[in-house]
Amino acid sequence: MKATHEFICDLAEKISMPDIYQKIRKLMGNPQAKIDDYENLIKMDSMLSIRIVRIANSEFFGFNRQAKDLYEAISLIGIIQLHDLLLSSLCMRTFYNIPEHLLNFDDFWRHGIKCGIASRRIARLCRLPANNRYFSLGLLVNIGHVAMFIKAPDLMLTALQQSQDLNQPIADIEREHFGFDYCQLGVELMRQWHLPKVYQQVIGHHLSPEQSHTDFRTATDIVHFAYRFCEQPNSDMLNIPLNKTNQLFSQLPQNFAEIISNDINSNIDNILEMLRPPNVRRYAQEI
Repeated sequence: MKATHEFICDLAEKISMPDIYQKIRKLMGNPQAKIDDYENLIKMDSMLSIRIVRIANSEFFGFNRQAKDLYEAISLIGIIQLHDLLLSSLCMRTFYNIPEHLLNFDDFWRHGIKCGIASRRIARLCRLPANNRYFSLGLLVNIGHVAMFIKAPDLMLTALQQSQDLNQPIADIEREHFGFDYCQLGVELMRQWHLPKVYQQVIGHHLSPEQSHTDFRTATDIVHFAYRFCEQPNSDMLNIPLNKTNQLFSQLPQNFAEIISNDINSNIDNILEMLRPPNVRRYAQEI
């Protein structure tokens, strides 16, 4: 979409992923790469090295044993899940310097983490593998809003106010003001960052999963469900026969809403603290 491409291109330098992410992606494309190669690369970023060990040893992301160092942490996490967990941390770093009067960092990412926890828990209840990817997918569903706030804060605030006043979905209002919505802009951002296609599909269609490609329908259904749960945890959606949406949901226990809510309440603060950049509260840069 030309409009979203032009919108993002103007922001390329301000919202580009750190170089280390692209180096990790390149390394993942090398079938001969070993854990030592990943360790040596990540060690170049001392804060990221510490964060990866903390993630591997955390109660939420934790694995079957404690990692003593970065090498063991990477071994436990595995390369595919390493990518998704790195992505979660580096995305938050990319946007940490947005002035607080434009966007409250903690408030925005708490919502993303909440959706990420819900997505991961639903995937686990449905017995899906590599469920940490669902955390990253849920975390990023609203990422398009950030780009809008950076480039057009006044227009974005107007859209939010109008959405509240008219009780209309923010995506509908954004299309009126911007010519596209946060989902479409999020897809363009995923392309700019060269993320796997599943991210483009889920972020682009989490409001309408029936429009996603069949290869990514399950992931989109799960994040759609998690997103709606986080938006309206007491809505009628919790009473519908979910197996009609996706047969996987037939595996959810009767008390799944309580399980998801408990998971969110128990972990959201710790995860925010774990992934938040150490200097997040220093808003020295005006954009």
